[in-house]
Amino acid sequence: MTSNQSAPDLGSFFSPRNVAIVGASEDPIRIGGRPLEYMLRYKFSGQVYPVHLKHQQIQGVRAYSTLSAIPADVELAIIAVSVALAEAVIQEGIAKGIKAFIVFGSGYAELNEAGREAQHRLARLCNAAGVLLLGPNTIGCADSHSRLIASFSTAMDTSSLKQGRFSLVTQSGALGSYWMAMLDRQGLGFSKFIATGNEAGIDLAQCISYLAEDNSTDVIGVYIEGIKNVGSFRVAALKAAAAGKPIIAIKAGRSAVGAQAAASHTGSLAGEDANYQAFFEQFGIVRVRSLSEMIDTAKLIVKQPPPAGRRVGIVTISGGAGVLLADELEARGLGTPDFSEPTKKKLAAVLPSFIHPGNPLDHTAAVAGDPGLFDNVIKIVGHSDDHDSYIVFSGLLESIASKLVASLKEAFALSSKQIGVVWLGASPYVIKELEEAGIPVFADIPQAADAFRNIALSVERQTQLASLFEREWPATQSSELSKTNLPGRDTRSLSEHIAAQRVKSMCDITFPRQHLVTSVVESASVARLVGGFNFPLVAKLQSVAMPHRSDQGGVLLNLRSVQETQKAVEKLFELARTLDIEWDGVLIQEMHSISYELIVGIKKDELFGPLLVIGRGGIDVELRPDVQSAGLPLTESEIKSLLLKLESAPLFSGHRGRPVIDLDAMVRSLYQLTTACLSDKKLIELEINPLAITDDGRVIALDALATEHQT
Repeated sequence: MTSNQSAPDLGSFFSPRNVAIVGASEDPIRIGGRPLEYMLRYKFSGQVYPVHLKHQQIQGVRAYSTLSAIPADVELAIIAVSVALAEAVIQEGIAKGIKAFIVFGSGYAELNEAGREAQHRLARLCNAAGVLLLGPNTIGCADSHSRLIASFSTAMDTSSLKQGRFSLVTQSGALGSYWMAMLDRQGLGFSKFIATGNEAGIDLAQCISYLAEDNSTDVIGVYIEGIKNVGSFRVAALKAAAAGKPIIAIKAGRSAVGAQAAASHTGSLAGEDANYQAFFEQFGIVRVRSLSEMIDTAKLIVKQPPPAGRRVGIVTISGGAGVLLADELEARGLGTPDFSEPTKKKLAAVLPSFIHPGNPLDHTAAVAGDPGLFDNVIKIVGHSDDHDSYIVFSGLLESIASKLVASLKEAFALSSKQIGVVWLGASPYVIKELEEAGIPVFADIPQAADAFRNIALSVERQTQLASLFEREWPATQSSELSKTNLPGRDTRSLSEHIAAQRVKSMCDITFPRQHLVTSVVESASVARLVGGFNFPLVAKLQSVAMPHRSDQGGVLLNLRSVQETQKAVEKLFELARTLDIEWDGVLIQEMHSISYELIVGIKKDELFGPLLVIGRGGIDVELRPDVQSAGLPLTESEIKSLLLKLESAPLFSGHRGRPVIDLDAMVRSLYQLTTACLSDKKLIELEINPLAITDDGRVIALDALATEHQT
């Protein structure tokens, strides 16, 4: 877990001794007026200095004409002025000795090139002086403990500023505002909030790294549009994992339109969504789809112990709800095994004869007339070892709600099991009582199932990260550099026969017998060239100008004689002349009877570094993707784990009469390949498609492509 950049101390953004607000306003609705009004209202623990050229007093607080006029050292300065004035204000602040700045203003890199240059000047100025910069184009930050509200977020208009254990780092100030408001409505509270804006200075990774060491944070939420430096983010994620703090992330830009919107929003490079997903899975980050799902997951983490596994017990007052819960949980990879025989006996002793003591356990309508039934059941399952988690479903029952709530609180007070409640039509009383007792209440069944799945993923991924902490990772570039270093710059593609030679030099993956015919004259000697080959054969035109040659007639299959092979070679030569493309020749290759195909790719991504991609292969690979990927380097066991995560993994063990392959041997070959590719400084990308499994269980590569740097 190494990094070439140490994380800065961001304490000045959360618990500064004092704050100056440049551009402070008497109007509490204006951007420069809101932070002052909020900090006065919520009684910020430090001193606030409004700065305005004309006013001597703002919102009842002594104001100063400039930063230099403040008769005290200032730790944090909020800059609420235009782009044209911000640079000079920061210069003045640096001269005064201010160590941290927040720039609210927009009109920087997210707008145009002039704004980008203005942003670069702010960054250079702060970097040269060794001071911290948050923004520009940020809504600011807040801390419920110090009562600092260095933000103009309207979430503070009605907030209780309740202290919590959940912190958020976001590249969208508006979504961060909604997050704070939603937490406040649910009574969960928050610890820290910071919107990084355009990240000319402080970025997501540095914020996560700080929160990993923050004693008042247990869970870290992140809203991401684009990661600035994947290497630093990786270090921060591992640091959070080592501290036992789960990261819950929303990544915007799944679609092409979304990615473009993200880039225009903060001027960041969104990157390929699949690469982000692979990164999250590898480094223990749980990805969610909405703020609601993020908050549901976080409150389960904050309020409940982590589950020891994926076994979920269901207690319900509705048979239909029990079925729906089981369906939703199973669809998310969670198990709903039955109760053990000893537990069933205990349950049978307290249940009416018409209630079956199985999982899901349905109380039926009997609970409405006998609330004690619910009490007895909850106490039994609450201390059973049959399951790792429990979901209790209820609905309405206002007349006996207090008794049911008391039963839940008592039964699980001393239990080490994770529990959540779905209570449809719950009154504010029910929600308040249960939530304050540390029992999360979910709005509906899918929300509860999502949260339970996310926690299971988080726990599993956290336990798998120990081996990654001290691993040396290849250097990655920042997204700014990546934009100017895209593939195609001083690169060349290698034809199949050259790429195949490269693969064979790296590992023990084999190719079919083959020969390259390089001229029409040589094609006349096909009989001699393919002597000893086993028919049928395939002829493939070798040209980097034809990446999808099957679609263009560049591959001729099932050649069953020397004559057919010679005609095929001549036909492909003629095709190359007709298309007027450069070509290396025609590759003649033995065909094999194939059971199924894989694709293996190694790509040195500009943003994420080297990646291994494994999936179901063949010409239809893009129609129904079945792919797993992860950042390199990987161990053999990690490569095997990727293969076994494929939906098509059952094929490896002889599904429906298919051949059983030596999976360990294939894994060793792929490990050799990835290791060699990492040390090959010229290589950019290598793809084997397909890596075929023959009818007799052999693994052979039928096609390979590669791209490398020219120098």
